[in-house]
Amino acid sequence: MKKALLPLLLVGLLVAFRLMAAWWPNAMPGFEPMSAMFFCAAACLGLRWLWVPAVAWLGSYPITNAIKGYPLDWQILLVLIGFALAIGLGWLLRKNRKLLPMLGGAIGVALLFYTVTNLGSWLLAPYPKTWAGFWQAQTVGLPGYIPAWVFLKNAIMANLIFTALFLLGQRQWAETPSGELAPARVRH
Repeated sequence: MKKALLPLLLVGLLVAFRLMAAWWPNAMPGFEPMSAMFFCAAACLGLRWLWVPAVAWLGSYPITNAIKGYPLDWQILLVLIGFALAIGLGWLLRKNRKLLPMLGGAIGVALLFYTVTNLGSWLLAPYPKTWAGFWQAQTVGLPGYIPAWVFLKNAIMANLIFTALFLLGQRQWAETPSGELAPARVRH
């Protein structure tokens, strides 16, 4: 039971954070931990631990959509593609888990996730289907809404913070001779 407590606590915290973000969407739009958690799980824990962010996301997605008034529709595929890219980038970094590559990967995941989801937005929303319309979708967004670039800025900040917290929670801040962060030592 003790082994399951930490992952279950993490799932609970991720769900709570997503619910808070849904209740106060204008406070920090796009500031969410999920893509960083998929990235970190793939990079640091291996594919068998992807169930932790997956359970948190699957448990919170329908609730957050209901709070925001969004229907459950096929746009979920865009989010899943974004998570798949986060997992893929994390998997690529699994052999090089130094601090700077991991933080760079966190930024890369935010950029990939944002680009994929905004590409879908450009295709589906009433943007002109031109290069100018695509650029509008990636930067200012639709008139009357929070500018799209704010979501990217907040996603980068969230990914950097949550990746750093994940690494902090997993390892000590002492460096090994190879430059990687040392594994955490558990006192018994």
